[in-house]
Amino acid sequence: LVAGVATRLMASGAPSGEPGGDEGVETRKVSKDEAAFILGGGGKTKAKLCAVSGAQLDLTEDRSRMREGASVLTIRGTQRQRTCARKYVEFVIAQRLGPVKIDNPSEHDDLTILEVPADTVSFITGKQGSFLRVVEEEWSALLFFLQVNPKNPPKDVDPKGKERLAIFGLQRRRRGAELKVMAAIEMKVPGYFTKTVGPSESQADGFATDTIPIKEEDYSYALGRSGSTRKKLARASNCIVEYVGRIAYFSGSRSERTCAKEYLSWLLLQRIGESVHVEHKGRQDCTMIMVPNNYVGLVAGHRGAGLRSIEEETSTFCFIEAAAEEEEQKPLLIFGCAEDRRLAEALVYEKLASKSDFLGLYDNSSSGYGGGGKRGGKGKSKGKGKDKDKDRGYYDAGRYGAGGKDYGGGKDYGGGKDYGGGKDNNDDYWKGKGRPTGKDVVTDTVPIKDLDAAFLMGPGGKTKKKIAAVSGAYMELKKNIIEITGTKEERDRAQKYVKLVIAQRTGPVRIEEGVDADDDLSIVEVPTDAVSFVTGKQGSFLRQVEEEFGTLLFFIDFERSSTARRSATERLAVFGAMRERRGAELKVMAAIEMKMSGYFSKRDGISQDPAEGFATDRIAIEEDDYSYALGKGGNTRKKIARASGCVIEYVGRLAYLSGTKKERVRAREYLQWLFQQRVGPVEVDYSNREDVSVMQVPKDCVGWVTGHKGLSLRLVEEATGTFCFIEGGREDPQRDPKPLLVFGSPEARRHAEERLRQRIEKKQVEGWVDEEGGGSYSGGWGRGDRGGG
Repeated sequence: LVAGVATRLMASGAPSGEPGGDEGVETRKVSKDEAAFILGGGGKTKAKLCAVSGAQLDLTEDRSRMREGASVLTIRGTQRQRTCARKYVEFVIAQRLGPVKIDNPSEHDDLTILEVPADTVSFITGKQGSFLRVVEEEWSALLFFLQVNPKNPPKDVDPKGKERLAIFGLQRRRRGAELKVMAAIEMKVPGYFTKTVGPSESQADGFATDTIPIKEEDYSYALGRSGSTRKKLARASNCIVEYVGRIAYFSGSRSERTCAKEYLSWLLLQRIGESVHVEHKGRQDCTMIMVPNNYVGLVAGHRGAGLRSIEEETSTFCFIEAAAEEEEQKPLLIFGCAEDRRLAEALVYEKLASKSDFLGLYDNSSSGYGGGGKRGGKGKSKGKGKDKDKDRGYYDAGRYGAGGKDYGGGKDYGGGKDYGGGKDNNDDYWKGKGRPTGKDVVTDTVPIKDLDAAFLMGPGGKTKKKIAAVSGAYMELKKNIIEITGTKEERDRAQKYVKLVIAQRTGPVRIEEGVDADDDLSIVEVPTDAVSFVTGKQGSFLRQVEEEFGTLLFFIDFERSSTARRSATERLAVFGAMRERRGAELKVMAAIEMKMSGYFSKRDGISQDPAEGFATDRIAIEEDDYSYALGKGGNTRKKIARASGCVIEYVGRLAYLSGTKKERVRAREYLQWLFQQRVGPVEVDYSNREDVSVMQVPKDCVGWVTGHKGLSLRLVEEATGTFCFIEGGREDPQRDPKPLLVFGSPEARRHAEERLRQRIEKKQVEGWVDEEGGGSYSGGWGRGDRGGG
């Protein structure tokens, strides 16, 4: 019917992926019926034409022919895109009236002709063309039979006859659609394509096709449920993978075909239980994560469901490589493009983070990689809990250091700052803080554009609050201006942070030479391979660290010569006060060490800084002591940090202690006593110490005070920010009463004593009787009995 379509339209206008000329617009008038056919049900036909041609198509009412209901078709795009769109529109309109005819198929470089057995035409077409529409949608291609009326396919056909199926689109899309149709034909007529096909490998580097036979016993495993296994291999390798009968077709570039065939061979080895070993070093398509043996089941899930879910979500191919029995970790290999691998990697660490004791790095609900609560961004939470603020802080609500403020809105018996314990990420604090006043307090007015203002405000005003918290200034956004109130130092910091945050909206932040001298800045050199992990999904990990420590973090691009910058690392800027910066810096270092074992711990050894002021000591943690020193969810590390006032982070098997000399000494002692408790009783000379209170607890009350497995004492520690233990051990028969040592700040110790005293008094009320005298115990654990405290 449409003889001559090929001659009226330029065959060279096929979409080849090249720009093909300047952008332009052209129009064409179409009748009411033609417009309806071009639009299709729910606009699907028009959307298909746009996808295949790359042009934008719009249908508008033709005002000059309103009575006829005519329309105007507007086509926008490059010359090549418009030419293709016109051609495809002609083909679609032609199908409205009958079969389509193309005189010279060879003139079209965007066309593939597939010969289809005549007796399979109805099967391939599907009910009302449903199968062809599915293939078109999947591959963004245009399919129709030549000289066969799609509305009335022939019923009586020559079984040896053939019909021609036209497939229009880009080369890769055409090949995908062609193989899909071939697979359907092979299902209807077994052996039609594969009878004489064996293994083949093209030597071309460009787009070509390889084939591999699949054994009958391997087929179901290689296919997967609803083709899921085949699809994941195709997605991960970026190669078209289709099974035509028992032949696997691989279409793509040489590297894509090679990857797809390797993935399939590894998959089939797994089916028969053979160990798969991959030389992953140097591969551009692989990321390796070392997973501790006791977490392999957690990551893999029941019958591998966990990994399959990650593969489905990230378009990757993952499996755990076999390792020697004595190895404590197993390599998890993730194959796919770089962006997909990064996402898969984040999901794996999210699973690991759901186990609260995993390296103590990601506490429940605190990490952007998951845990127990809700997380920002799209998608459902992987965690089990619902309280996003519970356990959010670094040292149990982030308290550390002496004499600090409480940014969480709650009581702080730990004597330090709380960067994460409050509701809704510090909202309560900033709602309650009004504009400051005072002799040195001044307000600066800074003009700001609307787009910058929206970016500076952030979701729920979080970004503005973060800058205010880090700088110490009061900030208020008004129309076209931002008011910054505070001392000169606070205002200068706030203006600097505002400029840096706004700079992130348009690209990487650049900081000029000499910025290292800023007294509010620390730089962390992050290995390139760990950047995406440290950033977290949609920046979640960096945001969590910012909230936890009251700091500002982002990657920067220094304006320096290429020789002055290490190509293997990226620079992470950490802005804030010294103690807060150090806490954030160590948290990031711990994340890097988790990703790249030994990166810091092999370089840094044990050390003890003699400086009286703020500095860092490092002590080694023995493998047997590590889990005990860490505690569930990192609770033990946190309580030592709160009680000592020292910033403590475990980077690998090194404990970093940052604080004043007194704080570091206390933290070191507390850790040493903790290690001793694991193997036996601890003796402490507390007579002249200023950081301890001593409560004399009757021997028969010790179990009541400590609770089952020490749970009651742990709850007191958690609530008050102290470190408590029975000196000399519970089972020493010679000591009665027994000294209970409470370490921490004076305020924290006072609250701990009150709680413990209430517990003992409760026991007395319930009828505790002295073994020897039969009377109530009435003395020995008052506030006056303290070791120099």
